[in-house]
Amino acid sequence: MELGEFTGNGPRPRGRRGLWITVGVVAALVFVVFVAGTTWSLLAPSYVLDDGELAADFGVLAVSVSIWVLSVRRLRVAKHPDDVAIDRWQPASKTRVVDGSGHDLDAHTRRLRLIGLRAYGLMVLWFGVFVGGIVGLSVLDSAAETLLANGTRVPGQVVGVHNPTKGSPSIDVSYYVGQVWHCAEIDRDTDLTYYQSQTVTVIYEPADPDHVRTLEEKNTSGVLTGFCVVPMLLALIFMPCSVFAGVAWRRRYRAVLKTGWRSARVTVVPDYPIRKNRNSPDLHVSYDDGTNARLRAVLSTHGSTKLRHEPDRKAWVGGTGRTMVVLFERGRWRNVPYAVPAKALGLTDHRFLG
Repeated sequence: MELGEFTGNGPRPRGRRGLWITVGVVAALVFVVFVAGTTWSLLAPSYVLDDGELAADFGVLAVSVSIWVLSVRRLRVAKHPDDVAIDRWQPASKTRVVDGSGHDLDAHTRRLRLIGLRAYGLMVLWFGVFVGGIVGLSVLDSAAETLLANGTRVPGQVVGVHNPTKGSPSIDVSYYVGQVWHCAEIDRDTDLTYYQSQTVTVIYEPADPDHVRTLEEKNTSGVLTGFCVVPMLLALIFMPCSVFAGVAWRRRYRAVLKTGWRSARVTVVPDYPIRKNRNSPDLHVSYDDGTNARLRAVLSTHGSTKLRHEPDRKAWVGGTGRTMVVLFERGRWRNVPYAVPAKALGLTDHRFLG
């Protein structure tokens, strides 16, 4: 009997779940962005808060958190139809070692929870990267403002203007440091137009004449700014991804805890370039009792692409619907069981029945 075929019975997936997922993601991103902006405005010495601005920021933070919490609660109610189906199949026994494999499947079930906790740990790590980027930008801005307030001001002259197609535009300025004629390059972060022999006010640090700026140009290093901004942008992408991964692995853990594992043989069947996705191949499952099922690997760091070299692999399958896990007997590089997240294809009533 072929398991995994759509029978036409039962409700179709609704868009309500996707709507609440979108609302939750947007609320989380708004929260992160406003945390960044509020933190920067409080740390930057040159930034002056308008009346009521800080209260408005905290108001947006409170509203975004409330919407995120609401979306999470609604997602718990608006389950996907695949997740509503109850799997009637239960393991034949609750013994810890199955099929004479010597593997403690109960222990591997608990490891699914640890994978989710690790995803949450990555979220905390990315949040630290994001905060570090904010602090870095604040330090750069503070150094420029300190030089503006305490540096030595002298008249200078523009001796070169650079407008590269790639990289930051800059100007070369010459100025006197005591009785010595000095020249330095200043990165530009304004839209001002400069020309040769233009007179500008140069501000330099007496102990380090190369630490220089003008009244308008902060001369903040584009490389250092990039080292702050690029990780912040990556953190904005990977923080919500880590949260979703943690939630998904927690649901898989609970699903497997409920259904247990079923012994099977699994063949990874890539269909690239049809779906243009190398990381979500189909999984053809043949259970020991002769029944079959078709699953699809879920995009994850625990992907199944590294297992394509060996078909008909010994494995165990647990969970149901969109929260399934295929536990291969060993990974590619280590002789230990390897968990791959998966979802059933076309199922509305996920019952492991022969």
